[in-house]
Amino acid sequence: MDIAEIGSIDLGQFGTALSAVAALGTAAFGLVDVTKPFNGGISNVGYHFIESAFQPFEAALKTINAEEPYAVVKANWLNGMDKAEQKAAARNLIRLGFNSQTAAPIAGYVLPGDGDLLAAIARKIEIGETPNEAELAILARFDAIIDARLDAAFERAEQQFRNTSRFVAAAIAIVLAEVGTAVVTEDFGSSHFILAFLIGLVAVPVAPIAKDLSSAISKAAWAFKAVRR
Repeated sequence: MDIAEIGSIDLGQFGTALSAVAALGTAAFGLVDVTKPFNGGISNVGYHFIESAFQPFEAALKTINAEEPYAVVKANWLNGMDKAEQKAAARNLIRLGFNSQTAAPIAGYVLPGDGDLLAAIARKIEIGETPNEAELAILARFDAIIDARLDAAFERAEQQFRNTSRFVAAAIAIVLAEVGTAVVTEDFGSSHFILAFLIGLVAVPVAPIAKDLSSAISKAAWAFKAVRR
């Protein structure tokens, strides 16, 4: 295609084609979501980072649910609760299970060497006494370390979930594009295969921005035509 032909592009056909590609990407994402009713499906991706981060605090979680200590954490993740709310709920679970019996084993993973001190602070809290400033500083360090570990775990989990979802959706979009092209094309050849592959490949990233992209390219094309005149 030379420069002269660029100005004669049918914008209506271009918009229709772009909308079709975006619809393919949307359909692929929809099929990924369909897996969620089957024991969480795609939502399970990334959760292992969160469970690994909670293992040092299992003693605290078992005081809430001895048989399934991670049940609440996993349910919140699978349900798609807001990430900040998930971290806040998780932190509250740990603090709820923090007592004179669980303080020492938890401290071994968070503040090694301060197990006895944390246990003493926990006993004070249990009997209604207020910790002194030094003890409050220890608790603040304890909370800060927990927050840092939870932040890292949830960020890694979300990144893996997001990337895997896009990868699976792209694979589905490619398969759908190949099948669709084979159905409507009488002489399906290598050129059709490659074109369908490329359409499926770009369908997923294009889907969320299709409307803005179509509008921007249309305006650019009209501007180009205006300049040529």
